[in-house]
Amino acid sequence: MENINKEGAGRPLYSSAPQNLPAVPQALPGGRVLWGLAALISYPLAWYYTKYVFMGSSRSIGYLVFPVLFMAAVELFSRALGRKGSRETWFWGVCWLAQGLAIHLYALHNDVLRTWQPMVWHMTAIYFVLCRTGMQAAGKANAMIVLDGLTGVFVLPWSSFFLRLRAWWELLMGWVRCRTASRRRIWEALAGVVLALLLVWFAAGQLAAADEAFGNLVDGLLRPLQWNWDLYDTVALVLSIPVGMWLFGLVGGGLRRRTPPITEEGFYRALGRAPRLPDLTANLAVGGLCAVYALFFAVQCGEFAVALGAPVPLEAVEASQFAVGGFWELCRVLVLDFAVLAALHFLSPAPVDRPGRRRVLLTLFCAFGLGFVGLAAAKLGVYIRLWGLTPRRITSAWCLGVLGLAAVLALLRLWRKLPAVRIWVLAAMVSFCVLCGTNLERISIRDHLDRVQAGAELDWGLLGDCAYGRPELADQLREELMAMDLTPQQQREMNVYCWIWL
Repeated sequence: MENINKEGAGRPLYSSAPQNLPAVPQALPGGRVLWGLAALISYPLAWYYTKYVFMGSSRSIGYLVFPVLFMAAVELFSRALGRKGSRETWFWGVCWLAQGLAIHLYALHNDVLRTWQPMVWHMTAIYFVLCRTGMQAAGKANAMIVLDGLTGVFVLPWSSFFLRLRAWWELLMGWVRCRTASRRRIWEALAGVVLALLLVWFAAGQLAAADEAFGNLVDGLLRPLQWNWDLYDTVALVLSIPVGMWLFGLVGGGLRRRTPPITEEGFYRALGRAPRLPDLTANLAVGGLCAVYALFFAVQCGEFAVALGAPVPLEAVEASQFAVGGFWELCRVLVLDFAVLAALHFLSPAPVDRPGRRRVLLTLFCAFGLGFVGLAAAKLGVYIRLWGLTPRRITSAWCLGVLGLAAVLALLRLWRKLPAVRIWVLAAMVSFCVLCGTNLERISIRDHLDRVQAGAELDWGLLGDCAYGRPELADQLREELMAMDLTPQQQREMNVYCWIWL
């Protein structure tokens, strides 16, 4: 088959390992004691995640503490097995910590970010594990990142779901096969631990009754270990068992393998057996889209000129309708363009950047994509200028910026050899961490209050969406509103809403 120059295809991959070695060894590497200890550690980690992240509040510190504990456990386990991870492992680890810190400081942001933040937080954790265990399809983040996501979410954890039970079973069988003297020493050690705990408990209780200061010290040391058992804790404990099996399957499933389940080289080899997309079909499809885009921009130019005030200025409501109309449709068209470029990249018989008429046509196609970005940015800018900032509008601006960067990189990739997808993935992740770490609600409230002082009406719905569930921000908002010159009706509304926000 012809060697197609795909992104990252020339890099040595894990599949370059000797072919006579199985991808998954029959015995667990590193010994049964190591795997048994790792399985033991997975129980409290899974319980902590279930109680303080999965069942915790939207501002739980578990979003920050769990990544620290989990990354430390994965790092120790990997080092004990002598596994070297990817160079970008700690990039994803830092991004994971940054997202957890943002959730702890500002809680989950409103609107669509309330769904995106937990989802991206979990996907970042999975990708960190893939990097540290060497299970990336290409050894780095590139166009294979979708396959990496499938590997981390489905292939590794579910194919190794019962790996923790296997680790315990092998450890138990190893103890059974030990010599009689070794078994006797184990039972003697266990008996000694139980006896020591009983004696220490009795002696500490008597000494605590004899001295008040010592009693306070003992009570302070034992208070973190006290567990007021209730239904909530029971549910958390039960749910943590399958959660721990899934997490152990993800980490252990990667560490017991020598090669990733799906490699970039194997993917392109399998893709080579798929039907190719004829050049004529691709050119007609792209040319048809370019013709529709050209007609669309011709119509939009006239409408945008009217919206800017030529020949007759529009009212605020009309300008708002123009600005908000079609924004998300333009974003969906951009996503469609990227899907078309991805199909050409994977299914074309020749590289998309090969000199010729098709590269010129694709350049025009990408230029239209940049035009869509500019038009959507103009619409969003008009809308924000008219009605101000909200967390949703700030998120929309970030989304548009990410799509714009992708459009620029796609255009540059046609004329220069650069890892466009890798640059886009890393930049999108960093910008998302910055977005999550920004106090969007505070910025929106400040912008709205400035507009109110300039003569705009108070929008209690916007203020409520930003301040609800954030007591510190609600207190600051109430103080700023009290310092403003409000009407008696607005003061009564302020007293009602501020207590609701708390």
